[in-house]
Amino acid sequence: MEMALKHALANAYKYGKASAKPVMSKVLAENPEAKENAKELLKEIKKAVAEVNRLTPKEIESRLREVAPEMLVREKREETKELPPLKNAQYGKVHLRLPPEPNGYLHVGHAMSFYLNYLYAKRYGGKLVLKFEDTNPLNEKREFYEEIENDLKWLGIKWDGTFYLSEHFQELELGARKIIENGLAYVSTSSAEDIKKWRMELHPDPSRKNSVEDNLKLWKEMKKGERHILRWKGDPKDKNSVLRDPTLYRVIDMNHPWTGKNHVVYPTYDFASAFTDGLLGITHVLRSEEFLMRAPLHKSIIKASGWKPPLYIHFGRFELEGVPTSKRKIRPLVEKGLVAWDDPRLATLKGLRRRGIVPKTFEDLVMATGPHRGKSMVSWSLLTGLNRKNIDPVAGRFFAVMNPIELKLEGKSMFAEVPMNPNNPGMGSRKIRLTGKVFIEKADYRDGGRLRLKGAYNVNFDGKRAVYDGDEIIRPIVQWVSDPVEAKVIVPGRLFDGDRVHGLDKRKALVEKGIEKFKGDIVQLERIGFARIDSRKPLRIVLV
Repeated sequence: MEMALKHALANAYKYGKASAKPVMSKVLAENPEAKENAKELLKEIKKAVAEVNRLTPKEIESRLREVAPEMLVREKREETKELPPLKNAQYGKVHLRLPPEPNGYLHVGHAMSFYLNYLYAKRYGGKLVLKFEDTNPLNEKREFYEEIENDLKWLGIKWDGTFYLSEHFQELELGARKIIENGLAYVSTSSAEDIKKWRMELHPDPSRKNSVEDNLKLWKEMKKGERHILRWKGDPKDKNSVLRDPTLYRVIDMNHPWTGKNHVVYPTYDFASAFTDGLLGITHVLRSEEFLMRAPLHKSIIKASGWKPPLYIHFGRFELEGVPTSKRKIRPLVEKGLVAWDDPRLATLKGLRRRGIVPKTFEDLVMATGPHRGKSMVSWSLLTGLNRKNIDPVAGRFFAVMNPIELKLEGKSMFAEVPMNPNNPGMGSRKIRLTGKVFIEKADYRDGGRLRLKGAYNVNFDGKRAVYDGDEIIRPIVQWVSDPVEAKVIVPGRLFDGDRVHGLDKRKALVEKGIEKFKGDIVQLERIGFARIDSRKPLRIVLV
C-alpha cells in the first residue's frame, strides 16, 4: 500500500525508526475511510514499517524522495521558516523590481524569481516596481503586457507601480549621448561579421579610435536610420566576453508595439536595464545566475550615468524537469501549432494553472529552497506533492468512472450521502441519487460475487444486473456513478517522445452530476487523482 509506505518512510526519516502506531494515525488522517477495514490496514502498515526499518538512513531518504519528496521539503520548512536576510537591506529603503520582457507568457522560473522579490519587499517594508523591459520590437507583442499583469495578479503578487522602458526612450537616448560625450562609448561602422570575428579573436574594432565629435556625428546618422551600432568602450581582450565592447544601441526600422512609434534606434537589454535600474533607484537586483557575467557591465553603465549601482544577488535558474522553460524554446512549438501557451504539460503559469497548481505552491517552493546558487531542477513529483498539500483541504471529492460498464440496479433505490471532503468536515456532504442503473469500472466487474458500492450498500452480480445484497460493510468497495454527466478528461502526460511532440491525451469519463454545481474548481476524482475543472459546459477536467 503506497500510503502506508509513504508515511512509514516519513516517520523513519524524522525519528530514525518507523513505528506502526503513528503511521496508522497519519494514514487514517489522510484517508478516514480506511477505518472500514482497519485490520487489513494494520497488516499493511506493519509490513511497510518492517520493510523501511531494514533500510539505512540514506536509503530511507532516497526512497522518500522518490515516493513523496514534498515530505522532505516540509521537514526543511520546519527548520527554516523564512528566507535568509537580504544583505545591506535597511527597513523601508529596499527597492526591488520585477523585470519581464513582454515577448511571451510567464513560466515557473518567473514565478519563483518574482516571489523572491515580492517576499523580500514585504519583509523589509520596501517598494516593488513592475518594470517592463520592452526594448526589442522584433519579439514583443502588446497582448503580453496585459497577460503578464494577469498572471502576477493570479499569483497574488502586488506591486507599487508600473514602469515601461519604452516610455522612457528619450531619457535613454540622452543617457547614451552623455556616455558618448564622456568617451565611454563609440559608434561602430564595421560589419556584424567582422565584429563577431574580432570579439572571438580579442581584436579591437578600428572604430574605437573615433573622436567624440565623430561618434556624435555617427550617432545622429544612426537616429536617421544608418545601420551603425553604438558600442560600450570596454576591453576587447577581457576574459569576460560580455565586456568586449558590447552593443548598447542598434537600428531597427520598426514601430514599437507599446508606443506605436518607430524609434529607429533601440537600446539593448544591457544598456536599458542597467540605466533604468539606476533611474529608478533600485537597491537590490535579485535574478538568476545566467546574468552573472553581465553584472560588471551593468554596474559600469550605472556609475557612468551618475547613480549608485544596486547590490546584485544571483541564484540558480528554476526549471521544471523534462519540460522546456524558456520562451525561446516554447515559442517555436506554439508557432508550429504543436502546443498552446496554456498547454497543461508546459511550465508556463497558464499551463500550470490549468493543471491545478495553485499560487501558494510557488511560495512554498521559494520558502523551502531560498535563493541559492546552482540550477534548481524542480521535479513534477516535488511540485505536485507541495501542491497536493495546498489543494487537499479544498478539493471536492467526486466519483468518476473512466472505463464504464453499465449494470441494471435492482432491489433498492436511495440517495447515498458521502463527505464532500473527509479531511475537511466543514465542506459538508453530498447526496448522490441511485437510479435504476449504475456504472462501475470494467476492472471492478465480475460475473458473479459481491461488492460494496461506496457510501451506499452491497450488490451481488447476476450477469449485467447488480442486485441489492445487504448493508454490512464488505470488501471490495468500489466507486460508481448513477445518472452521471459525461466529461472530457485531459491527462497531461509527457510532452516529448525524443524530438517528437506528443498530442494531448484526452479521454472520456462519467462523473457525478453534482460536480456541475461545485463552487470551487479543484476536485479529486476518487481513485483517479486531483484535478481542475477547466470548463463546465461542456464539462472538461484536467488532471493534476
